[in-house]
Amino acid sequence: MKALINLGRSSLTFILVSVAIVIFVFWGMGMARNWYGPEPGYHLIDTLQTALEETEIFLTNLLNGDMGTVETVSGERDVAEMLWLAYKNSMGLLLMALSSASILGVFLGIMAAIISKRHGGYFFLLATMLGIAAPSFFLAVLLQNLGIKYTTTVGRMLVSMGGYAWDFKHLAMPLLILMARPLAHVTQVTYITLAEIMDEDFIRTAFSKGLTYSRTVIVHALKNLLIPILTAIGVSLRFSLSILPIVEFIYAWPGMGRGILGAIRQGQSILVVSIALAIGLTIQVVNLGLDGLYPLLDPRLRENQ
Repeated sequence: MKALINLGRSSLTFILVSVAIVIFVFWGMGMARNWYGPEPGYHLIDTLQTALEETEIFLTNLLNGDMGTVETVSGERDVAEMLWLAYKNSMGLLLMALSSASILGVFLGIMAAIISKRHGGYFFLLATMLGIAAPSFFLAVLLQNLGIKYTTTVGRMLVSMGGYAWDFKHLAMPLLILMARPLAHVTQVTYITLAEIMDEDFIRTAFSKGLTYSRTVIVHALKNLLIPILTAIGVSLRFSLSILPIVEFIYAWPGMGRGILGAIRQGQSILVVSIALAIGLTIQVVNLGLDGLYPLLDPRLRENQ
């Protein structure tokens, strides 16, 4: 019974958040249009009423399988087709960045926790804090300028400074920027959590039984890292989605971030709403997946449910 209540609550939250995304994006686009009209201003109430009407029309058409069309330089294009191409490009980039950052971050965090037992872990904490705090746009512009400087100095291009292709030269720069903060965050969470676990009583018991340090970490400590690491990856996904417009704009990657910036600039409300809704749905699906996965990894959560 409790599981059904939780499922119903999650489904209701899923629907309400999705509808709220559509309303607020239409509302924001409406306020932006008002500033170019004969009477510039926000006109909050009137714009909200228009947004509610647009939301009703959009959701009705969406349920009927029609996302509409928008006018582009090349003519009228289907929003669903544009959204799929942008979503595929962005998700491919994000999955590569997050998977690489997660694997490398877990490895570095474990190494840091082991080394800190002898030499202290202040350097690792400082490095990860700097990685989390560093502005993504600064890193993107810095790497781009360094790449251009290298090309003009040496006379050959090491990696591409922009453009779209699924090869190393075009993927290197966007992946480095998207990996930076997730790598620092996963490394920090792994290091701090493992350092705390290694001070637990059951770890001391394992040592007292004669288990080696490496075996104790692998057999007893790592399984307790899964939930914190998954949570860190979920947080990193949300952050990576938030910086997509910066990365894709600077490196000319044709994904959702670049698409939503172009749609806002051209006043294409339906396309902006569609991309924002796709991003919102992705975050919600990931959160629901993690919530369902946690009880499978931790027996204590299963007992509570």
